[in-house]
Amino acid sequence: MGATEMFFVDGELSAQITELAQFIGALKQVGDADKFAADLSASSDPVQTLVAESQGVLAKAPEDKVEAAYNQLFALAASAESAGIDAIARNVSEDVAAHADSGVAGLRVLNNLYNLADSSRAQVFSSMIVLAVRTHMLATLVPQISQLPKLLSEWSAPSDEKADVVVALRNALDAEQLGNEAYEAELAFLEAVGAANAQSVAVATSAIVRFANLSAVCDIDALASLDSVQELSKGGKLGPAGDLLNALLTFDFKQWSQFAADKAALLSELGVDSDKAGDKMRLLTVASIAADNLGQDVPFSQVSQAIAVDEEDVEMWIIDVIRSGLMQGKMNQVSRTLVPTRSTYRTFGAQQWQLLAERLDQWKSSLESLQPVINNAKLVAQQQALQMAGQSRVTIKD
Repeated sequence: MGATEMFFVDGELSAQITELAQFIGALKQVGDADKFAADLSASSDPVQTLVAESQGVLAKAPEDKVEAAYNQLFALAASAESAGIDAIARNVSEDVAAHADSGVAGLRVLNNLYNLADSSRAQVFSSMIVLAVRTHMLATLVPQISQLPKLLSEWSAPSDEKADVVVALRNALDAEQLGNEAYEAELAFLEAVGAANAQSVAVATSAIVRFANLSAVCDIDALASLDSVQELSKGGKLGPAGDLLNALLTFDFKQWSQFAADKAALLSELGVDSDKAGDKMRLLTVASIAADNLGQDVPFSQVSQAIAVDEEDVEMWIIDVIRSGLMQGKMNQVSRTLVPTRSTYRTFGAQQWQLLAERLDQWKSSLESLQPVINNAKLVAQQQALQMAGQSRVTIKD
């Protein structure tokens, strides 16, 4: 979404209405375009009449003229004599979404309308989704997904309408096999719409299952830390999906394997892919091991046992964890060890605070042990400086 558009239209308002009416009349192939324009101009609300007469016609104008024609209509609607952009936004956006021959031109028109609108932005964005799906141009809306929380906060529409728009976008992304983007849309929903909406439980459940299944998404905190997810989870409203979320947050691979075996039917009903979820838990388990052993040698054999893979495959799993962004570190292929330098905790609770306190105490002790060495070095340096100063003195006799 861009900044608010400004249109500069030459000529009197009546002349502009007549010009656009003649253009629409030509598109409708009326017998007498001049009479059509005169009758339209004489109506009690020429702008609303233009919108009504343009239905199913103006959106099909030649691609090189359609945006200019709509911009002229928007300028007329925004004039002091008219009721404003929001008064025509719904009819225009739905018409463009349903009838535009060119997805590119139609989306430009709707983008202009969105930037000019105020209370009807949710409706216009919804029409953009419909048009993008119909013209196979959904990819053009993908860059807007990361901006959804901001956009939703700007819309004056009711919460239910906002929710419907985001769910429609999520469903469209799913239909195009854009699972990662659909997950981002669900996070935006949960962040901006909140837990009170009737669709929140279903969206949160879908997001939890999607996290388990998506190999490219490993930041569980982005989901679990959302206020709406925590509220739904604490209230027990997520049901089995809440148990799944807790497992993803706290279990290691062995615990997950037992959980997956015990809850196989339930996980299948939720839509969890057991193989993909198992691989995800292997990555998270390696990251947890790294977080508990920062700066220390972690034998490949320890990792192998923790994630139930052959030791010769451990190196590839470590590479996958590093690639996912969960961890940074170095591998020693000679000693067959991993030295993690940074890792991501899935949760940060009492155990993690205790570990942090122990590391701070170790750091403090290390600094204290270095203090005598530093003091001694200072003393040696001072003595050397005095000695050199004495040697450099020169006495001049008369």
